[in-house]
Amino acid sequence: MELAPGAQLGPYVIQEYIASGGMGEVYRARDPRLARDVALKLLSAVGDAPAELVLRFQREARAAAALSHPNILTVFDMGTHSGKPFLVTELLEGRTLRERLKDGPLGPPLVVRLALQVARGVAAAHTLRIVHRDLKPENLFLVREDTLKILDFGLAKLRPSAPAEPETTTQDASAPGRLIGTPAYMAPEQVRAEPTDARADLFAIGAVVYEMLSGRSPFRRASGAETIAAVLRETPPPFDSVRVVPASLGRLVFHCLEKDAGERFQTATDLIFALETAQAELESPVTAAAGAAPGPGEPPSIAVLPFADMSPARDQDHLCEGIAEELINALTHIDGLRVAARSSSFQFRGSAVDIRAVGVRLGVSAVLEGSVRLARGRLRVTVQLIDVNDGYHRWSQRFDRSAEDVFAIQDEIAERVATALRGVLSASEKQALRRPETAMEAYDYFLRGLQLLHRFERKNMEMARGMFERAIELDPGYAPAHAGLADAHSWFYEWWGGSQADARAADEASRRALALAPGLAEAHASRGFVLSIQRRYSEAASEFEEAIRLNPRSFDAHYYFARTCFAWGRIEQSVELFRRASEVRPEDYQGPILMAQSLWVLGRHAEAREANREGIRRAERQLELNPGDVRALSLGANALNLDGQQERALRWSEKALGLNSDDQSVLINAACVRARAGLKEEALRLLEECFSRGWGKRDWIERDPDYDSLRDDPRFKALLARLR
Repeated sequence: MELAPGAQLGPYVIQEYIASGGMGEVYRARDPRLARDVALKLLSAVGDAPAELVLRFQREARAAAALSHPNILTVFDMGTHSGKPFLVTELLEGRTLRERLKDGPLGPPLVVRLALQVARGVAAAHTLRIVHRDLKPENLFLVREDTLKILDFGLAKLRPSAPAEPETTTQDASAPGRLIGTPAYMAPEQVRAEPTDARADLFAIGAVVYEMLSGRSPFRRASGAETIAAVLRETPPPFDSVRVVPASLGRLVFHCLEKDAGERFQTATDLIFALETAQAELESPVTAAAGAAPGPGEPPSIAVLPFADMSPARDQDHLCEGIAEELINALTHIDGLRVAARSSSFQFRGSAVDIRAVGVRLGVSAVLEGSVRLARGRLRVTVQLIDVNDGYHRWSQRFDRSAEDVFAIQDEIAERVATALRGVLSASEKQALRRPETAMEAYDYFLRGLQLLHRFERKNMEMARGMFERAIELDPGYAPAHAGLADAHSWFYEWWGGSQADARAADEASRRALALAPGLAEAHASRGFVLSIQRRYSEAASEFEEAIRLNPRSFDAHYYFARTCFAWGRIEQSVELFRRASEVRPEDYQGPILMAQSLWVLGRHAEAREANREGIRRAERQLELNPGDVRALSLGANALNLDGQQERALRWSEKALGLNSDDQSVLINAACVRARAGLKEEALRLLEECFSRGWGKRDWIERDPDYDSLRDDPRFKALLARLR
């Protein structure tokens, strides 16, 4: 029975009946204390309502009242009247997203704006450990065409703060296993009545965004059972079959809709970053070097994916990565063939994404994938080279050999792939593909060290040193292990305030690598890096130049030579080397961003802005692949700051600090962002934290314009005096 106008519930005076809500009736009411109209939701016929319904209503009230966010409905009060619970919220004027979708799908720019608002509201809820669990168009209210509010936290569940704490779910008040939610927007684990977390909301957001873009639900079918089956087993039709949608936005949606929660975005913050990237692309469309498959007549290019581990114990991950990386390193020696970087192609480890989609995402014409099985000393490697444009195999083969034949297998794969893509190879090119050999046991330790070296954290670097040392014990003549050990010690000295013992060990290892393999480009690059941290810049330049002569497409040689030149004061030369590094690896964001810094020092501001924006675009693409890439976040934050996007720069920097505040690069870049933003005290605090650990390169900082606002401060001068 509807309440008549003038009826009073506590201090609230009913003005008019509005509609029947999901759990009761909604009225316009007057709050005399605030002198404003509010919405009052009353749970009707409570005497006949099951206990579960009452609990749901109370849960909505508690959850919503804990939230304060511009994209979440504001809750003012809750109480009971004549035994009936009620909830008082702000009064909204507009219509639900469901009502808006009756007019047809929305354009991608508007979809992204609305999706960002949903994601930001959900992120605020997740911070308080509240999962909505019923996000759908009916629960998203448009107060304006481009502004919305999230409604109905009635199905929200407080996530436990520790695994041992029991979860509070609506199932506690009803039959075990009963579905709570709306099936067409429920994550598979929610449909299966399994424990859910924040990632269930991200699945629902994906379903809503899909519907906004296409005009139809990705999973809704004629019956509830068919809908549930679709959620569990079916992949929605690609957008190109229903509507033209930007590729990056389409990938984002399907990433949300992964069946396995572990394959989705892991936090709402990750989704926000991806949406911001899509928004930037929509507002400033560019032809991305890594965003589309190469057209006819363009040079051949390839991405080598990490091989799948098919060994009985599934314990050969390092071998799978290692073989793929060795192939990447070998193929970079082939002139006219572009090879996607490990940091890009390895993001697709274990991914269910179609190989052609991977190729398009990485901007390559071919993809090499494979598998490895090692058992009882026998090695089986299966590979297939796939053309991105038509999806057909250009070449495939299976190798069944002794494990000791791993180098012969790698050499044969590299030669067959290079020939298939580039044509007949010269004798010198075939020789350049060959990798130094060693015994299988030593190689195993070397690959373990290599894998740890790429996981750029202190504990992994410590373990990497141990692995390289063990490989050298087994084969003192294996040059790549000495080069790897030199890199590990150099990184310790450079980034973790390493001792002189690290500098000496790096020097010794790099000398030994060169003596063993004077024709190995990686050995010269490692030696150049060692000499650079010793400030022996002229000698370092000679080693980098030799590395580039041996492998003109070596990214590391160009990139670290460029950094050396900047610290050395040869700014003009650093510009050209950063430019060349950016050409060698078109997906790398570091080269353009640091080139912009060099150009700024030279006073070439227009060129600096152009290079900086290219760096931002590349960083955004990298974060689309890996939202947790702290280097892309921290260096990208600096670039955003220089581009005038200060608020976004601070968000990126905060996320990088949250992910790894023990990383010198993160701390240094966070200080730079704050120095440019005028947050002087925060910048000095971060520099104090960084320099007190012995981190920081004085030569670099003295030339870096990011510190200009601090240079006259006595505290900055005192901090700088600590550095070697």
